[in-house]
Amino acid sequence: MALSIPELAKRLHVNQSRARQLVHSGRIRGQRVGGRWIVDEADAAHYRPGKPAGRPLSERSAWQLVSCFWDNPRPPIPVHFELSAVEKHRLKERINRLQDSPDPIALLAAWLANRADKFEFSSSPDDIAELREDKRIHLSGVSHARSGLLANSEVEAYVRRDELKDVVRDWFLVEPLPGKRPNVILRAVAQVPDELPPLVVAADLAERPGAREQQAARDILRSAHAH
Repeated sequence: MALSIPELAKRLHVNQSRARQLVHSGRIRGQRVGGRWIVDEADAAHYRPGKPAGRPLSERSAWQLVSCFWDNPRPPIPVHFELSAVEKHRLKERINRLQDSPDPIALLAAWLANRADKFEFSSSPDDIAELREDKRIHLSGVSHARSGLLANSEVEAYVRRDELKDVVRDWFLVEPLPGKRPNVILRAVAQVPDELPPLVVAADLAERPGAREQQAARDILRSAHAH
């Protein structure tokens, strides 16, 4: 069952402004349909009140952080910008805090909330396999081999902002119908590295409510180390 913002507010016993804020911030998953926000009842049921684990970083700072973590001895990937002395100090503090956190998944998900612009679409199931092979997208989340899930019925990936419109047009991607889950999730960023850092994949998985996805996110985070 799909809930409107007023219905979500009533379900959570909060005002509509608070309900809208929870959806906009990503703490409750939602999608825009016909100019209004819709929330699946199952996603609303997974919400637990409480303070966010941390304030979201800017897109730039988020990619600075994730570029420092890998699960093998290798240098960090280039992030297309130089760090100032202040940024280097803050980055070191964030790395230490993440490594020492008793709940690193919650902290990671909060910090990386602004890592990309998220878009949800519906695609013909017959196109999913070919869409996964499009060189303009970089598989992540449940579509990434690192997750161990490899959901064949959907695509989750990153794409450059200046290529998003072309990908949507070329694959005839459309907004999901009310009450229907998307089978394509694209996150648009300024630059996408050829190899996504493990923490990006973990953050994508951490946003999903399923137990398998949450466990996969924890496993990836445990195997990643700062370099």
